[in-house]
Amino acid sequence: MNTEKIQGLIQLVRPELPLAAGICTVTGQIFAAGGLPSFKVGVLGFLSVFCLSGAALILNDLFDLEVDRVNHPGRPLPSGKVTPADVIGLTIAVSLAGLLAALALGWAALLVGVLFWVIGFLYNWRYKETGLPGNLMVCASVAGTFLFGAITVGAPWHPMVWVFSLMAFCFDLGEEIAGDAMDMEGDKKRGSRTIALLKGRAFALRITAALWGVYALLGFVPVL
Repeated sequence: MNTEKIQGLIQLVRPELPLAAGICTVTGQIFAAGGLPSFKVGVLGFLSVFCLSGAALILNDLFDLEVDRVNHPGRPLPSGKVTPADVIGLTIAVSLAGLLAALALGWAALLVGVLFWVIGFLYNWRYKETGLPGNLMVCASVAGTFLFGAITVGAPWHPMVWVFSLMAFCFDLGEEIAGDAMDMEGDKKRGSRTIALLKGRAFALRITAALWGVYALLGFVPVL
């Protein structure tokens, strides 16, 4: 395997995003456990979410290949750095690694891991252009990283974990809706049904402001 292909495969994973998801998972473990988890549980939790998040991002490029040929020809797949077979192989390998790490943490963790994977697949395959339903799928996955962490340490109902999950959900949903409002022309060409296209940019941005207001208010809860 040449250096260019290796670089292309790493680009597909976009490591900074799975890294953030893994950190949120460990944070959920710390909140739920009231301290640092065991090294094994921390590493397996981080690895599971890192890989499952990476798998969703890899699949995104596979399903977006025809669009990227026009809009992002420099990306690894349309540029020819990697082939569709490479992408499928990497998706399978990364997905299995994530699910096996989840299984090592117990059946409850595996069930949530499978749910993460299914949401990522469905979003990329069918729901990306649906607007709000797609936004909710992304935000549920982001918020779920904290809950996954809590599940791995046996404390899924810890109130602090739920507060931070709700904060992540509100912030990310606001960001998704604002992002759609900024990319209305591109979404129109893709046939997306975003809130901004259906109700107007101003309406979408007001929803974003309201969600970020809820996020700010929730931030006082841990202090109280």
